[in-house]
Amino acid sequence: MPLPRQTPLGVPAPLLGLLIGTALGLATFVVAALLWRAGETQAAATTANTAVLAALSCLAAAVVLAQPARRRRARVPINRAVPQQWWPREVDSVPLIAACVGAPFIAAAGMAVLLFR
Repeated sequence: MPLPRQTPLGVPAPLLGLLIGTALGLATFVVAALLWRAGETQAAATTANTAVLAALSCLAAAVVLAQPARRRRARVPINRAVPQQWWPREVDSVPLIAACVGAPFIAAAGMAVLLFR
């Protein structure tokens, strides 16, 4: 099993995605809370709803469009082994990174939707 690729910061890509998603979710929650506290309840609800919709749409697009081009265009004869270079790396795939970014972002924005509507 291959190890996850390291980012230039020395952090595995899924962990970096989780940190970024948490920061985005926290920022969305804070913005919605500040709008709600200022009396702009409709703007707070709209901000939170828009963030959830955008995060879900981007996550779905990343999962659907993540199929590598070389697998789509592969012309491998039947009963022949596929070279190992063509095998997909599942440890740092696009859907995994998108899920790591999207999960905390959607959770925080969803809490904002429930609290500030």
